[in-house]
Parts: sequence; C-alpha cells; structure tokens
Amino acid sequence: MQDMAASVEKAARFLKLIAHPHRLLILCTLLEGERNVTELTKIVAISQTSMSNHLARLRSEDVVDFTREQRTLTYRLSTANAEPIIAALYKIYCSGPEAETDK
Repeated sequence: MQDMAASVEKAARFLKLIAHPHRLLILCTLLEGERNVTELTKIVAISQTSMSNHLARLRSEDVVDFTREQRTLTYRLSTANAEPIIAALYKIYCSGPEAETDK
C-alpha cells in the first residue's frame, strides 16, 4: 500500500505539471516530433523567456530532454511513461476535426 501511495504522489505531481495550457501544448507538439526552441515559441505563441521557464520545469521532472547543436536546442519527450498520457490527451483534444469540442 505504501508503494501505491508513493506512485499516486508521483502521478499527481506529473498531472499538476502538465495541467498548465502552455506546457500541455509544448508536450502535444513534441509528441509529433522533435522541435527547437524557436519553433516551440512560435507554435505556443509565448515569449522566449516564458518558453525557457516552461522547458526548464519539464526538464527538471525528466519529461523532456534536449540535444544541443551549436546554439540550437532541440527538444523531445524523454520519458516513455508520459507519452501514452500525452498521446491520449492529444487524440481527444488536439487531433483535428475528430477532436472533441467543448460541449
């Protein structure tokens, strides 16, 4: 039971992390493939500073990882545990005309 309690705490922290609309959009975008910071900033439509803060938070929880090529950072999802959750949310809310609308 103690193991389950620890797992539930970890799950709650993850859900809290992705509950922010900008972070969720970043993760849904990365589900489609790797993106550099400039691309993510344009897609999410936030400042470079805000993007850096969100990416730092996602990195600190090991949800995203990056590679550096000179001055360009390219991000990707880094944990297999997060991918099915993000994929389910993407399918329901972000995948085009078949995505559910607010009812």
